Amino acid sequence: MPLKAPRPVKYEPIPVIDLLMEMNVYSRLMLDLAYYSVVVKDTSIAYEVQRIEDKLDADWSLLVMQASLAVRSARDAEEMVSVYRMANALDKLSDSAADIAMLVIRDIGISEPVRAALLESEEVVTTIKVQNKGLEGFSVGRLYEIMTGFNILAIRRDNYWIINPGENEEIRLGDILIVRGTLDSLNTISNILGDKLALKKPVVEERENKIAKKIAYMKNITDVMIDLAFHAVVNNDKLAAIEVLNLEEIVDDTTHKMILTIIEKFHDNPEEAAGLLSFVISMENVADAAAELVTPLASNLPIHPIVKSVEEESIERIVRLKIPPSFKETSLGKLGLDELGAIPIAIYRGRKIIPLPNEDTVIKPNDILIVKIYSGMEENLNEKLDNYNIEIEGIEIREEED
Repeated sequence: MPLKAPRPVKYEPIPVIDLLMEMNVYSRLMLDLAYYSVVVKDTSIAYEVQRIEDKLDADWSLLVMQASLAVRSARDAEEMVSVYRMANALDKLSDSAADIAMLVIRDIGISEPVRAALLESEEVVTTIKVQNKGLEGFSVGRLYEIMTGFNILAIRRDNYWIINPGENEEIRLGDILIVRGTLDSLNTISNILGDKLALKKPVVEERENKIAKKIAYMKNITDVMIDLAFHAVVNNDKLAAIEVLNLEEIVDDTTHKMILTIIEKFHDNPEEAAGLLSFVISMENVADAAAELVTPLASNLPIHPIVKSVEEESIERIVRLKIPPSFKETSLGKLGLDELGAIPIAIYRGRKIIPLPNEDTVIKPNDILIVKIYSGMEENLNEKLDNYNIEIEGIEIREEED
């Protein structure tokens, strides 16, 4: 992290839920922007990440003050653990994002394998320029009505940024939208806006290919961990919480092996090695943040209602697809969820969780498929899955009695 004087913080009577919601939105936005700044080597976005991180540091201090004043009983104290843990997890996410962005600012180790890896993710971040004159004055909300499966993270207009634009924000000709979604959905919205997607996978040396694939794996698994962790605390799903902790151990093991490989492969290029090591360690910190989020649930501590309500306000939703007993086995790819921009997170099969399912993963009768979708996609998803008699519903898994 850059060395800087912390922002002076004095107590303000801001509700805990407001502070936590802001930290939730902006810490995850920061991570997306940081990854994107690496892909395109954009220092202006990297500096935006640093600016937001400074604000979230102040939010964290204010939240701790306010939450401390709210504790009146032992039960309050138990529930407040989940609030502190969530705040700490979001603070770790923002710190990780700032560390990644700092690599861009310092121009350290922005290597081709890192950039290639980020384009191998289930979700990617890119820029799209508004060139369709017919969309001048359209609101962000109207764009979401035209096309689902993406999220506008920010708008660059002339020399300033509109971070996390609301649905009433109007777009203008020449705006640069920073968007996140699946490659298919981004290609579609890019065509609608009159632009062409410029994402191209860099060519990397043979010695870098294995490292690039490992980085892509770590990026995907940490993304899933964050989604699964939030699902767990919202729905009191201890099975998902335990799976997040299991995945965190896998990431720790992968990080150790990656460090050894990078030192061995790049001993002749210490600057690139330093960049790769910093990037890998930052992703490990993201995994640690996900694990911290589920620790209270895994420890049988009650989850504060504030924690649940914060995630329920997110623009992205986690839903479950209940596969009927009459379903004929088929691969996940043949279901065509990617056409709608739906991101599979995991499959529940009895008491077993299968994380990171891919297009070749076989879907079986009575499976429960955990999927991340953007708001407004439910109707299209329902229509597509009706042909398979697959029921879609919001996740609400009750903890089983021991």
